Amino acid sequence: MPIQYINNLRAFACILVILTHSAMPATNPNFGVFMVVFSLIASPSSELFVTVSSSLLLPTKLEMFEFYKKRFSKLLYPVLFWSVFIVFLQYGEGKVSIEKAFDKLVLIPIVPVVGVYWFVYTICGLYLIIPVISPWIATAKRKEILFLIGIWCITLILPYINMLTGKSIYNIQGDYYFILNYLGGFIGYMLIGVYLRKFPLIFQAKYKAVAVILACLLIGTIPIMYAYGFNKNALETLSDNLSVTSALYVVAIFCFFQNFTLPLIIEKFFNIIAKYSFGIYLIHIIIVRDVVWRFLAEHRLPHPLIETPMICITSLGLCLLIVKILSLLPKSKYFIGV
Repeated sequence: MPIQYINNLRAFACILVILTHSAMPATNPNFGVFMVVFSLIASPSSELFVTVSSSLLLPTKLEMFEFYKKRFSKLLYPVLFWSVFIVFLQYGEGKVSIEKAFDKLVLIPIVPVVGVYWFVYTICGLYLIIPVISPWIATAKRKEILFLIGIWCITLILPYINMLTGKSIYNIQGDYYFILNYLGGFIGYMLIGVYLRKFPLIFQAKYKAVAVILACLLIGTIPIMYAYGFNKNALETLSDNLSVTSALYVVAIFCFFQNFTLPLIIEKFFNIIAKYSFGIYLIHIIIVRDVVWRFLAEHRLPHPLIETPMICITSLGLCLLIVKILSLLPKSKYFIGV
């Protein structure tokens, strides 16, 4: 039985992913702040997907290889299909040479053919660890999960040391020789997903939920405001997927959907998006950049506050239409995962 707030979260994450890649290059230097705003709003998209997936998959009762067969068969075939499609598209458009296209095809097992597919490779790594930690997750107490999340949070704070000292003390991408390395990275979002599913942040008094949501958003936004106003070199680090800002935004979004229901018509629409979310994710970059952007190249809208949401909405509609049509074909699971 689908859990409605989980479907809402999945659909919302899907929309945020498209919004992340919708903003076209600014035509006016004064529009820079709006680009930052859209980037900030959409920043927790992939992290939200990890958190939602983890809340559903952990703990698994499946035997290790049974779990791998079930999950990877749904994931790898569509990724491989669209990766090959994108390489041929890039070659056909003259963006890559035949040699570069060949290199990309050969390296698909270890290197994404397009940057946005990094998430798929990350989730594959997390899938590998799920059967290993599931027995502990099944019996873990609240304070034990919180303890590990707390250690993970330390790794999110460490990049601030680099900023304060001006030295590269901690590598935000991880370090095999660092003491907290194995509790860093995206496993933290996995733990947050498990925790929020087992111990949901549901409040009887909804003003408390509002207070938690606003507190997370405010505290998460402060570092970005500082970076944009005083230290733009730190903006990338402070808005990284593995940042305090992203983690707090994920908690805020989770808290919102656990405490508040949406109008029925929106929930029905979100259920459709959630069903096809993986297929939408895989093709959205093609639709946004090679279809919508190309059309708008000679028809730019006057302001990013109008243009970016319009690109997102149009791209979402086209993606949903294409994926729905593909779902009617035989063996559609090999193209879009459903």
